[in-house]
Amino acid sequence: MAQEPKAPKPQSEGKRETREVVRLVVFGLGLILLIAFIVGNSSSVKVNFVFFSHQASLIWVILIAALLGVAIDRLVIALRKRRTSRK
Repeated sequence: MAQEPKAPKPQSEGKRETREVVRLVVFGLGLILLIAFIVGNSSSVKVNFVFFSHQASLIWVILIAALLGVAIDRLVIALRKRRTSRK
């Protein structure tokens, strides 16, 4: 039996797939750089907060800062989507 020719994908789907691949590559590179930075900076540091100070490993300081950055990024994106969906 002859196979039916596949219909070409719409151009917007191709762009979406490319965008996802680029996002994954950038995320992977960022993760590799973060891990390299953490491994290279494993000493203990004094962290000054507004009302107190704390001695902590630089690894934890970097990880917490990275996680806070990701959380804030996701929050901003969610708020922007919510604002545009109201209009």
